[in-house]
Amino acid sequence: MMYEIVLFSGGVYKFDLLVEHVEDVGGLLVQENRLQISRGTSFLSEEIRVMIIIPSNEISGIKSIAKDIKGEIEEIEIEKPLKDNLISALELYGVMCKTRDWLDLSTIQELSEFHYEKELVEIKDNQDHYNAFEECLELMISLELIEKRESERELEYRVLKK
Repeated sequence: MMYEIVLFSGGVYKFDLLVEHVEDVGGLLVQENRLQISRGTSFLSEEIRVMIIIPSNEISGIKSIAKDIKGEIEEIEIEKPLKDNLISALELYGVMCKTRDWLDLSTIQELSEFHYEKELVEIKDNQDHYNAFEECLELMISLELIEKRESERELEYRVLKK
């Protein structure tokens, strides 16, 4: 499945409708930023900007929902390596959401091996695969999608509880 990365900008009014739609179609919201606008002591509004990874065939649907909730969708260009890592992060996130428990690297790799065989990331050998895999997990940590801990001298990861 092909994915696109877009940026939503708008208010908080009915934002949950957009979130629900993205989750329903197999997408993922990353890097949510909220900005409160005030003048003096008066609160005027709150704006949300969030990067969304969504299946390509859902772009028109998400634009329609964004328009209905008084927001807008902007298609953004991202360099290929970062885009590949973000899309791989979506796949790994889906796999990790099924357990919601701490998983070590080998378990995550076993559960996600099917996705990497689909060549979401170019793999030249096992070491490249491992490096791409770790890079993807670190990106997910930086996007606050997962967390990491060391347990008995082994790294473990799980979906960040919201």
